[in-house]
Amino acid sequence: MIVDDPSKKELRPVLTIKDAASYLQRSTKTIRNRIKAGEIRSYKEGQEHRIRREWLLEYEQSLIESTN
Repeated sequence: MIVDDPSKKELRPVLTIKDAASYLQRSTKTIRNRIKAGEIRSYKEGQEHRIRREWLLEYEQSLIESTN
């Protein structure tokens, strides 16, 4: 996947729930619910969820495609 949007290039390779919520302009509770539902992929590092940048961008793309 080629990312031409400069705002996406600023995303770190691994994000916290708070980072993902900020990027998607949603609450951390919403992001946790999406993770629990399996809509956003994540892994746990200790007790905290981590989301790889490409997983978040895949989720965002799926949202865009579902509206078309």
